[in-house]
Amino acid sequence: MAKILVIEDNIDTQHLLQRALIPIHEIKIAADLKTAWSYLKTEPWDLAILDRGLPDGDGIDLCVELKNLSLHPQLSILMLTGHSDLEDKIKGLTAGADDYVIKPFEPRELMARIDALQRRRSPANGDFKSIIVLEDLVINVETHTVHINVGEKPVTLDLTPIEFKILLTLAKDYGHKIDRTQLVKTVWNNVALSARNIDTHVCHLRKKLVNSHVEIKNCRGQGYSLMKSVFAEPPPATKPLTSLPFVKKV
Repeated sequence: MAKILVIEDNIDTQHLLQRALIPIHEIKIAADLKTAWSYLKTEPWDLAILDRGLPDGDGIDLCVELKNLSLHPQLSILMLTGHSDLEDKIKGLTAGADDYVIKPFEPRELMARIDALQRRRSPANGDFKSIIVLEDLVINVETHTVHINVGEKPVTLDLTPIEFKILLTLAKDYGHKIDRTQLVKTVWNNVALSARNIDTHVCHLRKKLVNSHVEIKNCRGQGYSLMKSVFAEPPPATKPLTSLPFVKKV
């Protein structure tokens, strides 16, 4: 059972979601952004089903704030909206949404997508790590933060939600090629993107890693790999990573 916050102002859609979700999940409904924020600040949530056209603003803005503020690091966001253009889908996923479903929707498909998000959120195997350390790079999967271990004080990287997803995808297969098809499947949920669009996001991420001992390599125009930088100097003497406040043993 998941605890789901439905942020939707249309009464008919609210009732449809209630009928589909209540037998299995615990849900609460917010008809506007103000109410949604009051629930988000006071209660833990597993999933937010988020409309875009709300009375007091665009759901995209809430999505960006949630991902950037790390208020609920483990919160999955499913956008449920009538905005069906490709650019709208890309905008929603780039803002940090984990999935994008267009109205009108089939309840069974929606339930399947929710189940998939929950499986992704709570891996069943023992390979899951909340902290990934690669050279001087520290990726916190729970808080969606990335640090470079420089001297005694780590430097935090300012990554967008999409950049974090790209970095995490490459980090999980460190040293090996990830082709564009796999990257689109994992990061953008198979939304059709041009190679140029993908390259732009990767380029921005690559620049933010310039001071790290890892870098993103192009693989003959087919994909990318995250690996140790050929220009990396031996790291300075620092405190052990496990002694830093943001690292915990898993």
